[in-house]
Amino acid sequence: MKVHTQLCALVVRAVAPIFCLALTPAISLADIPAPNAPDAFVLAAKGHGWAVTDAGQMTLYTSKRDILPGTSTCVEGCAVAWPPYLAPEDAVADEGWSIITREDGSQQWAYEDKPLYRYSVDQGPGDTYGEGIGLLWDIAFIEAPTPPGVLINKTLMGYVAADQHQKTFYAPQAEVDVATLCVENPCQEQWSPVTAPQVARSIGDWDVVSREDGLKQWAYQGRPLFRYSGDVLFGEASGHGAVFDSDGNTMGAMVLEPRPPYPDWVRVQDTDAGEMLADENYNTIYTWDPSKLFSRLAQPAPECGVECLADEWVPMYAETGDVAPGGNWAILPLSDGRRQWAYKGRHLFTNVRDKTQGSFLGYRHGGNRAANVVMHSGDALQGTLRRP
Repeated sequence: MKVHTQLCALVVRAVAPIFCLALTPAISLADIPAPNAPDAFVLAAKGHGWAVTDAGQMTLYTSKRDILPGTSTCVEGCAVAWPPYLAPEDAVADEGWSIITREDGSQQWAYEDKPLYRYSVDQGPGDTYGEGIGLLWDIAFIEAPTPPGVLINKTLMGYVAADQHQKTFYAPQAEVDVATLCVENPCQEQWSPVTAPQVARSIGDWDVVSREDGLKQWAYQGRPLFRYSGDVLFGEASGHGAVFDSDGNTMGAMVLEPRPPYPDWVRVQDTDAGEMLADENYNTIYTWDPSKLFSRLAQPAPECGVECLADEWVPMYAETGDVAPGGNWAILPLSDGRRQWAYKGRHLFTNVRDKTQGSFLGYRHGGNRAANVVMHSGDALQGTLRRP
């Protein structure tokens, strides 16, 4: 087994009316033993656990369709797009890891009885193009232990610590006196401590601290945790950056693993279908998948691919010196020598029909399903109409 540590930072440029969250990620796992894994795997340490990758550090995935333990439902065409991570005949399983037999007789690795797959569109180590595809595919992941009642929520900021009611946890962004913090009003009215049982013990980076009022409180890497009275909805972090004392100190959402970075030209814009990504001029950006061209009308995709795009689509070319931040973002070379930005392995375009900020008239225009918008949440558009 190999353990690979990767530190990420949120670097979305803040331009009105968009605000940027200044986050202080806490990525350690230093006090938690890395899980055991066969040599066929590399575990990439994140703030909330370990991403499972193959021996070449390519991302591995699990499918929500694989409901029966140890059984793969991804065969034929699915297995071309999502190649199963096959195990050699002499492979030896380990605790939590198993080897299943596919319907064609081949052996496939599984973790906790969930078959493991690569994604054919991923280009190299660190690519996660398959995450969330069809709302069915997830990155294979081993969660780090947390105290009872503590959940890790995926939000627009990244993976955030929260309680069983999915209310975000906060911590002071400066050194403070833990024993007296928010013991009295008005601070206490807005910020309630995340209490721990009197007999609770530390778990990895999760510590138990004593308060002046006699309560025990959970802390993460020594930073005491609070709930904010103003949060109502799932994943909400309205208390991030709020001042809590007369010295001007602020609270910050307890982000364990921040969202992977965006290119510095990306902007986030509000639309009537949710938050979409746009270029620096707030033109909505689209991905292009030729295999889905006019799928509603059952018309075949042209063989020439992106060269068949109509004049209304403007390729997003990369400039000299541009470097992709990795994750879902890449710069792909074109046959004419130029380079084009891509998201999850798909070329990026803007559409000349979008005349105002927040418009996305190119989305499935005329039944064309080849073009899709890029949502801030990372989900498909239809998956964000019901926003958390």
